[in-house]
Amino acid sequence: MTAPQPDYLTDHDYPPVFHPEQAPGWLAAVLVALGHPAPARGHWCELGCGEGFSAALLAAANPDMRFTGIDLNPRHIATARARAKAAGLDNLEFHCADLRDPQGLAGPFDMIVTHGVLSWVGPEVRTALAAFIATHLAPGGVAAVQYMSEPGGAAFRAFHAVFRACAGAPDPVAEGLARLAALREAKAGFFQMHAHAAQTLDNLLTQPPGYIRHEYMNATFQPLAFGEVAGLFSDRGLVWRGSATPLDNIDAASIPEQAARSLAGVRDTVLRETMKDLARNQALRYDLFTRPKAPAGDEAHLALLRGVVWALLPGAPPPAALTFTTPIGPVEADPRLYAPLLTRLAQGPARFGDIETIPPFAGRPGLLNQALQMALWAGIAHPLGRAPRAPGAARLNRLLLAEAAQGARVPALCAAPLGSGRAVPPAQMADLGAGGGPQALRALFGLDRG
Repeated sequence: MTAPQPDYLTDHDYPPVFHPEQAPGWLAAVLVALGHPAPARGHWCELGCGEGFSAALLAAANPDMRFTGIDLNPRHIATARARAKAAGLDNLEFHCADLRDPQGLAGPFDMIVTHGVLSWVGPEVRTALAAFIATHLAPGGVAAVQYMSEPGGAAFRAFHAVFRACAGAPDPVAEGLARLAALREAKAGFFQMHAHAAQTLDNLLTQPPGYIRHEYMNATFQPLAFGEVAGLFSDRGLVWRGSATPLDNIDAASIPEQAARSLAGVRDTVLRETMKDLARNQALRYDLFTRPKAPAGDEAHLALLRGVVWALLPGAPPPAALTFTTPIGPVEADPRLYAPLLTRLAQGPARFGDIETIPPFAGRPGLLNQALQMALWAGIAHPLGRAPRAPGAARLNRLLLAEAAQGARVPALCAAPLGSGRAVPPAQMADLGAGGGPQALRALFGLDRG
């Protein structure tokens, strides 16, 4: 391992997090929705894996695949390896490495994911990350790259400046939060001009200090324009395909109507995405890149869609009460669409092709495709996983429930039927750990199995 870069924090651990957009089934479903074949279920890799929480959940839920996590922090890697060993996950490995010197990191990888790292490192490491992906991405593979974006993310440079200025305080995170809260209470101009800043501050007040340190106290805090990131990857032979966030692929639900009209006729990808980011005041992007290949034709696209099996998630709201909270405000779900969709899924998992025969979707697969993508984004429905048995899932969940009982932060449990994880609130986590909780959740997490 090479020496860590001096401007990236390694003296504080990043807390466990789970991002469902990184799951193989999620990535496959979004790519198929966009008209591209799903990547092979082979080898998945995360760059900047932290303590390896997401990698462990996904490895347990997808025992037919291999998983690799890479991080600069040796303490992160030690924690990740210990959890994987305790759960008996033999399809998961971790490497402590600097992406500027990735010797010994073997690919190719069918899926490469990274969350936030691009915005927390300088140009040299940013270039190395893109080069690593371009070199190690398998043919037919996909890279999912999340980063702070312009213009919405630029507002939070001010947060970064406040936290960095508090670095000498005994508790710089608490000091920074107090200073920002006082400014908001005083109706400072920044909070008046940037309405989303108040909500972001509310979110930070619920987060552990390690999260805030890594988000806002690194030397580098760089929201990036889409054109910069797209250029970084196109220079290395990779093509932008869309967003891993399904909502961002549906203009009608994510862009104000008048702004959407201004996009009519704009064909250049960089210009169109930049205009969309302005319309949404986009603060985060989760871009998908692949090697160049023509998208599937209409018949091939339909065949891809019809092969996906969808399931209703526990706790899904009734169609009459369904409202999507989007960047452009609340969007009421049309019960004429979602009542038959959710009623069918409540009867059991169903293939796209089977749901397609139900009015109002008959002869309108595009409408069903959009409805299912919105349901995926909202946490209402999810593609079924591909592994029929995942014994490591129950082992890992019992381990995580024990950690939670000792006061550890456990943001999600392994949901093997989905090939993914599922966020669990602390109170519900305690119920599950004590042998209670809803039966649907216990079944999802394999907690009633030997």
